[in-house]
Amino acid sequence: MIARDRSDVVIVGGVAAGPKTGAVLARRNPSLSIVLFQKDHYISYGSCGLPYFASGEVSVFSSLTKTSYGVERTPEFFRNTKGFDVVTDAEVIAINPDNKTVTVKSCKDESIHVHGYSNLVIATGARPKVPPFPVPQSPVVRYFTKPEDAIDFRRLSEKGRIGSLAIVGGGYIGCEMAEAATVWGFDTTLIEREPQVLPGGFDPEMALHAQRELERNGIRVLTGAAVKEITLRNEKPVIQVDTAGEIEVDYVILSLGVVPESELARRCGLALGEREGILVDEKMRTSDPAIYAGGDCVEQINGITGKRSFLPLGSLANRHGRVIAENIAGGAAVFRGVLGAALVKVCDKNMGCVGLTEKAARNEGISVQCVWGGFGDRPDYYPDAKGMVLKMVYDGTSGRLLGLQAAGEGDILRRIDVFSAMLRRNGVVDDLIDLEHGYAPPYSEAMDPLHHLASMAQAKKRGLSMLPPCSASSGYPGLMGAAGMVWLDVRENHQFSETKIPQYGSEKVIQIPLNMLRGRLGELDRDCEYVIMCGYGARAYQAWSILCNAGFKKIHVAGAGIAGAAL
Repeated sequence: MIARDRSDVVIVGGVAAGPKTGAVLARRNPSLSIVLFQKDHYISYGSCGLPYFASGEVSVFSSLTKTSYGVERTPEFFRNTKGFDVVTDAEVIAINPDNKTVTVKSCKDESIHVHGYSNLVIATGARPKVPPFPVPQSPVVRYFTKPEDAIDFRRLSEKGRIGSLAIVGGGYIGCEMAEAATVWGFDTTLIEREPQVLPGGFDPEMALHAQRELERNGIRVLTGAAVKEITLRNEKPVIQVDTAGEIEVDYVILSLGVVPESELARRCGLALGEREGILVDEKMRTSDPAIYAGGDCVEQINGITGKRSFLPLGSLANRHGRVIAENIAGGAAVFRGVLGAALVKVCDKNMGCVGLTEKAARNEGISVQCVWGGFGDRPDYYPDAKGMVLKMVYDGTSGRLLGLQAAGEGDILRRIDVFSAMLRRNGVVDDLIDLEHGYAPPYSEAMDPLHHLASMAQAKKRGLSMLPPCSASSGYPGLMGAAGMVWLDVRENHQFSETKIPQYGSEKVIQIPLNMLRGRLGELDRDCEYVIMCGYGARAYQAWSILCNAGFKKIHVAGAGIAGAAL
């Protein structure tokens, strides 16, 4: 413990929001005495890098604790470089707001110490969700939220003690750990209770890109599958799954999500929200004006719906820390809410989202419209150009932008970031048309994919009918089972022969290359209803225009074409 028994600012928690608060505050007001208590031994580590250490892509764990210039973040580093004290292996077990003290227990010798404060910052993070099924106590059945989890997984993997693995939960960490398993070559099963992987930020037809990528890399993916219980047989985990029966493996990762670690706040009387997160205002103050809170332990306002939400992301936690520090130092910083910008790498597929999904927007009672498109991240003539599929969600009445989802090998990050900035400013479809982006063939197309999405949304006002990507698992049975629809494939002859989508079965299919369509309109029955298909969607859109001008009435474009089908 430190020698003094009172500090101007006491910080509880030392992963993201806590260290950021201390570092910014010490810069803004060096005269303040600041101490941070961290329950664990590790301090200010890159928790989002744990799956990549587990896979071996990050060679040593200490890399996750170092600065960009290679210095390890230790208590001495924070004292000498950042200007505030850090005490590890020290658990704050109680807060007394009336006399402004915290009670601290040493995790080494269990001694108790009472420490006073003028301002308190709670940054206790989150804890794993308790499984809704029985789970045995075993070193080979673990959550994946702490350094020890990753270190143990890596150690056993290197020793050849893991040959088969089950991951319960198909969210971000579950998918990242499934990728880690492919690096080690494990026989891996991913089990997700919802009908899709990545259920939080993606709609079904977009999440299917991640699932197909996992399956292509040898992962067995079970969706719509509920775990009934996990038991041990000869010290090996046995999982009972309602749709798949018994699965015996060497190791189980429980990746069921997290909940706010708010017990300290609850016990000292601070206001909590419906999700048990600490309630804070835009200055990150709790119901006690002397206590601030930030990171995964708080509930935040959704910047689109205005409702409170729980979104545990390291990027947000660091921003919380800056806002808290500025306000304690006498500034007037505000946190304007969350938009949900998130990225996840699934083997060779990049997945990203921001804003509301189509499902979430509909649940809010919004008049939702969507457009899909397949694009290259650079001109196709440029070496290493890679593709992506984007889905834009917007208000069909006002044109307000609501959300963007992306999947592909290409550069989705820039599109997610630009769209996030548009959401922050309550942008509308026409604002995307006005977007001025950086262009050169090594970096981008002359027209960005966001421009094209906006053009599609405008075309919808003129009558364009766009159907979701044509996957039987996408949750849009209307596209697949539409009686009487005819598929009009406008790809070139060789493309049609090489790649036929599975949906081309009993349905009637007509293939006419786009450049021949005008001259062969007489071959089409004007009374039929058509779904136009191509590789990425651009030719289908052009074909739709040709057919409309020729007087055809019942025509639809298959969104994002073959690229959107997640084949």
